[in-house]
Amino acid sequence: MGENSIMEKIIIYGNGDFAKQIYWYFKSDTSFDVVAFCADKKYISDKEIYGLKVYEFETIEKDFKIDSFKMFVAIGYGNMRAREHMFNKAKNKGYDLVSYVSSKAILSPNIKLGENNAILHGVIIEPNAQIGNNNIIWSSVVVCHDSKIGNHNFIAAGTIIGGFTRIEDLCFIGFNSTILQNLHILNESLIGAKSLQLSNTVNCSKWIGSPSKMLGYHQEGIKIS
Repeated sequence: MGENSIMEKIIIYGNGDFAKQIYWYFKSDTSFDVVAFCADKKYISDKEIYGLKVYEFETIEKDFKIDSFKMFVAIGYGNMRAREHMFNKAKNKGYDLVSYVSSKAILSPNIKLGENNAILHGVIIEPNAQIGNNNIIWSSVVVCHDSKIGNHNFIAAGTIIGGFTRIEDLCFIGFNSTILQNLHILNESLIGAKSLQLSNTVNCSKWIGSPSKMLGYHQEGIKIS
């Protein structure tokens, strides 16, 4: 069952599609006990999700003491900078943030894994890899040996990341992409679905194709509609 054998109570910060999906992963595949959802007050429309109350994030600590509950920040890839913003807000509250690691994922025992990561079914992470904080690594991704993944990234299903490659922060990598070994994918790079990445990227750049070509920049951050 998941990554913990001791029952711990957690709050999911988020009320969108990914928050609802991650609830079921925690419920069915870990020993964590999800006791509530929370969201910023202005984004709350439904008062309950799956029978659990949705609390206002601004005052969540009044109902759930920081030293007694943990949190998972669950926001998808629609606005990548928002993922970082929400993570920092939860950290500033003082909550410990947990990760979801699928029981059907294969993680080498010597990898370094940060907090608030979602690592889904069929993921393989090879020896000496490093995974930072607040990453979503979707089903059947392969992270090869000695790779380094930073913070707040989204890596879509079926992607392969070659050995010794470094992915910085806030990157979006689309379905079934392949990133060759020894590459450097800089902050806020977007690599489109089914792309073959043969070269380093630059900050805030867009790449697509097989082999991929740079198509431009996005100075306001990655937003996926």
